[in-house]
Amino acid sequence: MSKNCDMIKDLLPLYADDVCSDESRKAVEEHIKECAECKGELEKLRRNVTVSPKNDGEVLKRIKRRLRIEKLVVGIISVLAVCGILLFGLMYLINTDKSMDVEKYNIPDNLHVTMHGSELYLVVNGEAAAFWHAFPTISDADGDHMGYGTGFDSEKKNGYGITLKQRKIDSFAISKMLDDKNGCEIRLFDIEKNTKMEKFFYYDDVNDKEYILWERDTND
Repeated sequence: MSKNCDMIKDLLPLYADDVCSDESRKAVEEHIKECAECKGELEKLRRNVTVSPKNDGEVLKRIKRRLRIEKLVVGIISVLAVCGILLFGLMYLINTDKSMDVEKYNIPDNLHVTMHGSELYLVVNGEAAAFWHAFPTISDADGDHMGYGTGFDSEKKNGYGITLKQRKIDSFAISKMLDDKNGCEIRLFDIEKNTKMEKFFYYDDVNDKEYILWERDTND
């Protein structure tokens, strides 16, 4: 290998990228006409994929555009996920009930019973009227309640009770809204047909406490 080849090989990368001077280009072109080894080196360089400054800019633009799209997609997915969680939480609060707080809603003071013939009715007034539904239970002589635990004995039943339930979301309601709620009557049972029922009570299932609202007259 001649010293001339060494010089030309140093110029070949510049020649392949078309960044050499006119004088260097002319020297390379004249040399490779006669030197097969340097011509082969040039062909190897040209087989390598090169990116021009113009193409490089276009690639960067595509990369940035793709990154923006990916960020947008990730953002949309995150928003949808949060919305899904919030919707699930809202549906849970709407469709799940809880026992009304006896003290918060003044349950004992807002409940009383009335008779229509031989039928017993519960009258619900004031804040207690914000209930969603009334959950019934029956007590036995041992103090156990149907629907709570496994100790209830139907052969010893002696009383009928209810627990007022509200949707969990209603527990966040403003008290003024509750004050404006109209009262209502709930039909309970016929005391002549249900002779085993010696009492009616409101059952505070949270504290396992009965509030007696009616008891059968022992002379009946």
